[in-house]
Amino acid sequence: MRPLKLIHLLTLSLTPSVALSQPEVITRDVCILGGGGTGSYAAVQLKERNHSVVVVEQKNRLGGHSDTLYLPTGEYIDYGIRAYFNDKSVRDFFNQLNVDYELFRPGAISTQYVNLRTGRRVDYNIDLLDTIRGMIRYRAALEPFDYLSTGAYYLPDEVPEALLRPFREFVEEHSLQGALELIYTFTDALGDILATPLLFVIQLFGTSHINALLQGPYIRPKNGTAAIFRAAASYIDEYRNILYEANVTRTIRNSNGVELNVDTPGGSKLIRAKKLLVTFPPILQKLQGFDLDQNELSIFSKLVHVAYHAAVLNNTGIPDGLNIFNMDPNNQPGSLPVAPFECILDYSGAPGYYRTRIVGADNFTEVDSRQLVLDDLRRMGDAGTFPIHESPDIVAFASHTPTSVTVSVDDVRDGFYKRLNALQGQRSTYYTGYSFCTDYSAQLWNYTRSIVDMVESELFD
Repeated sequence: MRPLKLIHLLTLSLTPSVALSQPEVITRDVCILGGGGTGSYAAVQLKERNHSVVVVEQKNRLGGHSDTLYLPTGEYIDYGIRAYFNDKSVRDFFNQLNVDYELFRPGAISTQYVNLRTGRRVDYNIDLLDTIRGMIRYRAALEPFDYLSTGAYYLPDEVPEALLRPFREFVEEHSLQGALELIYTFTDALGDILATPLLFVIQLFGTSHINALLQGPYIRPKNGTAAIFRAAASYIDEYRNILYEANVTRTIRNSNGVELNVDTPGGSKLIRAKKLLVTFPPILQKLQGFDLDQNELSIFSKLVHVAYHAAVLNNTGIPDGLNIFNMDPNNQPGSLPVAPFECILDYSGAPGYYRTRIVGADNFTEVDSRQLVLDDLRRMGDAGTFPIHESPDIVAFASHTPTSVTVSVDDVRDGFYKRLNALQGQRSTYYTGYSFCTDYSAQLWNYTRSIVDMVESELFD
């Protein structure tokens, strides 16, 4: 009896440690990777349709690029996504989450033009009539490419060479110089838009964006864009259905479903789901541990991107109530800045606080961006443009890298986007996000809804 008793005692003593080494198993209809704008939207729609979901998010919150700084005064500063098109899909989502919204009002309407490479003011006056004429010509010139009007990369089998030529040629052909500043405000994340293929400029500012602008002023949540995603987290039930600060370490995917191992601060999880929805850009750096087949590897390895950062500044010395538009007179047409650059320093509406956006090559780091901001401020001070303080503060900073995910013109010509779209549903895996559609919420949510419809139809089969 003693050996049996000893074995029993050993079993009891070992059981807890063995149990702790086993990951918690989570079983859902759909696993969503990424809790940014599209991932949150997809989760809400699936939950509303009575499908069970789990969201795997690397940050400690939902929302992706919806960065909001809340000040002790009760004011807030949106420095990621700042406002939304007044589009039905946007209003419907806000109403679905019971999020109050209002018309967006910029912090300032007075603009000064500065070459941030020198710190000196640029003598420039915008001609409103020329801008309007340029936009009319731009809208007319886009008509042959109406298949891009949804914002999705739905291209004909033979891609027109015009879409693959540098945007500079399109500007010159259609005399769009007067509209360049406005076009640039929507497409600055591309970097040098004049050298960028027309296709990718249209995807960031095309027919759907122009139509959305004509529908009325921007709108924003009354308590910051972060409010949308707090409401989304509550709707999804974050304690049961969201894994924060989580990373996928292994996947197994086939036509019968998916299995994922996920590391979280609370321990390892094993997710088993009927379908997988990937909402982040599927660049190879983000797919470590994924069971990519040769076709997926071939497609995703072609994706390239730029670095994009956002920040809030205080104690700069720049007077309140200005927008500082970065211009380089040496880069024509349009005097647009050359990467790496700050796009614009715009007054937030809160005394002393300015926002900025920084664009650079894919290897342009947070350290590089912070230094660029400080150097630009110093140059403005040295040039006497503004009385810049000795120690300006970067009080908030966010990385939106990778963004502007594109491929080479040769890959587009060879049918890349047809191959990319054909991945939908393969191995129980679906995709959404700005690798598949324009990087603007209204169009992204419309596209994501179409993917949710596809996922749901498969769940019912």
